[in-house]
Amino acid sequence: MKREWFTMVKMMFLVLLVAMLTACGGTTSNTAATGTGTKTEAASTGADEGQADDADSATRIIDTPNGELEMPVHPKRIVVDGYLPNLLALGMKPVGATSYELENKVIQDQIDGIGNIGERSLEKMLDLEPDLIITWVNPAGDAKVIEQYNKIAPTLVLPYNHFKDTYESMRYFGELFGKEAEAEAWLADLDQISADAREQIKPYVSAEDTFALMGVFVADKNFYIYGDGGYRGGEAIYQHMKLNPPAKQAAEMIGKETYRQISYEVVGEYAGDFIFLDQGEMLSEVWGNNEGVWKTLDAVKNNRVFQLDPDLFWGNDPISLKLQIQEVAKMIVEREQANQKNK
Repeated sequence: MKREWFTMVKMMFLVLLVAMLTACGGTTSNTAATGTGTKTEAASTGADEGQADDADSATRIIDTPNGELEMPVHPKRIVVDGYLPNLLALGMKPVGATSYELENKVIQDQIDGIGNIGERSLEKMLDLEPDLIITWVNPAGDAKVIEQYNKIAPTLVLPYNHFKDTYESMRYFGELFGKEAEAEAWLADLDQISADAREQIKPYVSAEDTFALMGVFVADKNFYIYGDGGYRGGEAIYQHMKLNPPAKQAAEMIGKETYRQISYEVVGEYAGDFIFLDQGEMLSEVWGNNEGVWKTLDAVKNNRVFQLDPDLFWGNDPISLKLQIQEVAKMIVEREQANQKNK
């Protein structure tokens, strides 16, 4: 009986030992390093009650124009000093934004609940407890601003005009926040709006017609021409509406420069059959006695100068872009219909 009892105890011990080893072998860590820039993530299976907290606190490292940045994988409280319309277009609402961005007239129906941080008030930013700040300030000229932001929360620096166009900016933010599908759907809608606008102007514009983009800038009392970048609707006019710039502007500006100051004497060299004019109401004030040069241009004499609404065309954001495209088409159609009636 003693031998049988000893054998039974030995077998029970072995079974218990195997069970313990099996349990140890099946244990996994809930922190993982990956090759995609993610620093920590919650395990997908076998997580305990803290799994959700681990996922919320997970971070990843990304490359930015200002160097590497460790940021939350799933930021919950974003404050923006730039790019507010990009986030809104993706269905994201930051907890705070600068007064400059909140004054953008094209987003007034989408900003309820977004805190106003004024002109970069650090105190107001702190009150919002952000876990990510996005800014378009330039590291070369605003290093101190970025340093202050980083003391509050990880700061993603994407300088103004960092992206070559809206396709690039929307896809960047879509990938950054896991909103790729939303970004592509938004861009598909942009393409449809552009195609519709181009179709609307077909009866009124020939393949040979040229369109200049010019403007008075009251602050320095000078005159400018603009390229196909984000200034004064250049992206809408040239990239999406596909309107032809005058030859000299095409050679020197398109795809190369976003703006250039020119003298009154050479305005005629850049003028097209049609002219989109920024702050045209200030022309007399700025040009003075030189205004006679302006009146000699064919576009002026043929009533083909379009005054741009600065509240709409100064915006360099995806939501403004769609409205700019539609407004350009509307201006051309209405003006040419009126010109035909007056012939």
